[in-house]
Amino acid sequence: MSIHDLGLALTEAKSALAALQVAIANAQVMNYSLRQRPCSSCRCLRSLKDNRTITVRTCLGKIVLPSPRYEHCRCRSGSGAIAPVASALPERVTPDLLALEARWASLVSYGVTAALLSDVLPIGEAVNASTIRNDALRIAERLESELGPEQEVFISGHRAEWNNMPIPEPPVTIGIDGGYVRSWTNRPTNFEVIVGKSVPEEGPARRFGFVVGHDEKPKRRLHEILVDQGVAMNQEVTFMSDGACNLRDLQRYMRPNAEHVLDYFHITMRITVLQQMARGMPAELSAISPAAVAVLESIKRHLWHGNVDRALALVEDFGDGFDLIRDPPPEVRKLRRYLEEFSRYIGNNADLIPNYAERHRYGEVVSTAFVESTVNQVIAKRFAKKQQMQWTQRGVHLLIQLRTRVLDGTLDTDFKRWRVQPSLPENAIKLAA
Repeated sequence: MSIHDLGLALTEAKSALAALQVAIANAQVMNYSLRQRPCSSCRCLRSLKDNRTITVRTCLGKIVLPSPRYEHCRCRSGSGAIAPVASALPERVTPDLLALEARWASLVSYGVTAALLSDVLPIGEAVNASTIRNDALRIAERLESELGPEQEVFISGHRAEWNNMPIPEPPVTIGIDGGYVRSWTNRPTNFEVIVGKSVPEEGPARRFGFVVGHDEKPKRRLHEILVDQGVAMNQEVTFMSDGACNLRDLQRYMRPNAEHVLDYFHITMRITVLQQMARGMPAELSAISPAAVAVLESIKRHLWHGNVDRALALVEDFGDGFDLIRDPPPEVRKLRRYLEEFSRYIGNNADLIPNYAERHRYGEVVSTAFVESTVNQVIAKRFAKKQQMQWTQRGVHLLIQLRTRVLDGTLDTDFKRWRVQPSLPENAIKLAA
């Protein structure tokens, strides 16, 4: 005896499981078919019209099941034949297999998913990349169909009702950011994908995502996340984003006690770029580089303390100083253009800039750094990094719905919610044995 002969080999186990699956399934459907043969009114046996078969894909292989058809009983009028097995099994793929396909297709490529399932399950060549893609997107479309209608406002009730509600749970922080995916229909451009993460102080975090311009229900999607987490109308919610217009519109009218904060991380990134440009001045202007870097550092410090007016004044004075340079070189003109863009960015989002220093002292979130990892999890790892392929907006949007649920661990809950009581008799397995 050797380790190579111990127990069943994988191929032997696959064959045994596949044979057992066929025996049990055949016994189930034949028992069910015989129970459906008597007429429900007079209990007389219907005449057999013919014997047909249906094919069902399962986790243990593709099986061909008998599906006899019966004539209508004489006590009832009607034409055609009755196929009880075909009627009882309108879906020809078992939920367990669909759940596996949806889960792994959201994590790795369709081809790798097909190879993985073929390696560990006795499904042979019954599943390929195209089949897995179609099944996974069909599950995502079912999830999308359950989403309610879009609304402009999701705040319900009035202040008197909110004051009479129980003491709310601790605040919830929601970070929203975006990424880009290569487009298949409009090459070589990219399209934007928005990703968010809702993090309560108590309880699990939830992720969501959608394709900008394709999703027609972005607010409803965010609202359902808050409802699933049990966020009440009188509960405090902090929305953090980079200040883009589409993200600001998404956050509006979600909760009455919502606070909207501009992400400090994006502010510092822009200032860092400006400082690098200031350090890269041409040789004839290298003497002013240290002063320019110091001014930008001062602007960052004022914004850290929420002093927006002083920061904007420094930006304006800093930009005006370049007007004294005759025939400015391209580096200066570029820096001046970036300063103007930065000034507009801060001015447009001035109402979203708090005192970050004070928030930091009280242990409150000041940046969407926790969302950067979510963008990497949801978008980059599946659609951008090693998966260098083009995508359609529909394909990315639907696959993101599966991926966020898999990362949150809620996809199994959806399948359990869809599960119905089996119509086949419980003693069918005993009959097969």
